Amino acid sequence: MKVSVIVVAAGTGSRFGYERNKLFYPLCGEPVLAHTLRHIFAARSVSEVVIVHSRVDEKEIRRLVDDLHPIQPVRYALGGAEREDSVYNGLMAVSRDMDVVMVHDGARPFAGPDWYDQGAAMMETARAAIYGIPLKDTVKVRGDDGRLHTLNRSRLVAAQTPQIFHRDLLVEAHEHARAEGIQATDDASLVEALGVPVVILEGSEKNRKVTTRDDIPILSLYMKGREVQRIGTGYDVHRLKEGRRLVLGGVEIPFERGLDGHSDADVVIHAIMDALLGAAGLRDIGTYFPDTDQAFKDISSLVLLEKVRHLLREKCCRIVNLDVTLLAQRPKIKPYVPQMIANIAEALRIPKAAVSVKATTTEKLGFVGREEGMAAQAAAMVLSYQ
Repeated sequence: MKVSVIVVAAGTGSRFGYERNKLFYPLCGEPVLAHTLRHIFAARSVSEVVIVHSRVDEKEIRRLVDDLHPIQPVRYALGGAEREDSVYNGLMAVSRDMDVVMVHDGARPFAGPDWYDQGAAMMETARAAIYGIPLKDTVKVRGDDGRLHTLNRSRLVAAQTPQIFHRDLLVEAHEHARAEGIQATDDASLVEALGVPVVILEGSEKNRKVTTRDDIPILSLYMKGREVQRIGTGYDVHRLKEGRRLVLGGVEIPFERGLDGHSDADVVIHAIMDALLGAAGLRDIGTYFPDTDQAFKDISSLVLLEKVRHLLREKCCRIVNLDVTLLAQRPKIKPYVPQMIANIAEALRIPKAAVSVKATTTEKLGFVGREEGMAAQAAAMVLSYQ
């Protein structure tokens, strides 16, 4: 059974009071949409993802997706005037061979991978399903005469997303709604209009939709409840050799010799990579980028650093800060430090203030003091949301 997930991300979020799409608002250091998509990409049942966006947000959303490095194909569709129109546009972009379509609000960052897997499994026996939670508050309806009427709370359910449907059923429901002029705030309502039963799966209070600024502190508390600080260290050494370029922190530095290695031998970046991998509980850089692989011959270590960033994202780790010290007798490094910091920050998509680069000599002691080679040591802190 092939599953496509439509992520509705085309809203303006006018109630949120943000100059941009609220899905770009930072939640624990990353855009709300990044959290939402990471869970979807991690779901084993998901075969493709369709993101519905506004024209103005397309470039930024595509970059955000690239940063998450999904294994599934991602398609894009432009949003419409109303949510229903946006979902329909997304539905038209779904691959023809998909059996199941899920519709999810981009503003719900707490639906984990298991939500999608459970929803897909439900489609073996049902044609439509939603996640929902019981209402805790008493709900009243104001009649035409202005009088209040109380509804039976025990029979009420607050609908959440993802909502899950057989593809042909959802297409039929939307076509019927467009023909009859039916407007609805969720897709299950359109299926209900066809008389098709909708199964209710148990949702969660944490699967809260970001609607106003007041939602962010609450969701941040949920996030921090799963947050673990992790620290890693890295150390690397390379021999100096005639005829090699000297590249440190992604900057080519004029010098009579360079560091010897399979890649560009950037000892600063290599130490950082190992520190980050260690903080995330992963293996060393030789495991992922072996010197026996010709694909990495003379490659820029900044490219490898970007690949490490993708590995950390797959482990749901966010970089807090990193600190690296270069040990070199010569040349003077200080003039190049600002550009090193900028290169590292750009590759990792973190603020420059989160990067510290320092250099020291060894007072002419040891192999560094004899100018036989250079070394670097690094420490990194990440927040893990596993």
